[in-house]
Amino acid sequence: MKVPLHEKERVIISTREHSRVLFQPLTAFLLLTVLCTFVLGYLSRNDLSSWLSQNAGLWQVVTLVLYGVLVLIWCVAPWVRWLRSRIVLTTERIFFRSSLNPGKLQSVGLFTIRDLIAYTKKQNSMTRAGTLDIVLSHGYVRLAHIPSVPYFRTLAIESMANLRNARIPAQAEASNSEGMGQ
Repeated sequence: MKVPLHEKERVIISTREHSRVLFQPLTAFLLLTVLCTFVLGYLSRNDLSSWLSQNAGLWQVVTLVLYGVLVLIWCVAPWVRWLRSRIVLTTERIFFRSSLNPGKLQSVGLFTIRDLIAYTKKQNSMTRAGTLDIVLSHGYVRLAHIPSVPYFRTLAIESMANLRNARIPAQAEASNSEGMGQ
């Protein structure tokens, strides 16, 4: 994914949503496959009732088409959304494209951030995946399913501090040069 960066802006970390969001589509795929193979096996039996055995071929085709459609909707679409999701921390901004909003890449400037709040659940203590709330002056942005959210938060806070420290000497330099010209 191409991230539009400014002249001196650098990428610190680039990741996508945690892979645990794929657990439900994988489970759905397995259950659909089991159900489809059971129905196809049942329809291939010789001792079916007469009304079912006359249309067994049609029911097999309907089963396969329904299986294909449900796999596309419940399994392939979430996987593609996960592949498109991105979270990128740069030296000046946080870019994100969530799986819930598959639109264009959005960004939040590090200077506009007031606080970063990381949430993890006890069940995610091994992966440390969680949610990051980006608190702004006019609301907040919630990024869900971030892998190792405490580490991401630490990197973002360090980037914010580095950005503010880099701007303070530039402002002091400008005020000193204004005072010298008088």
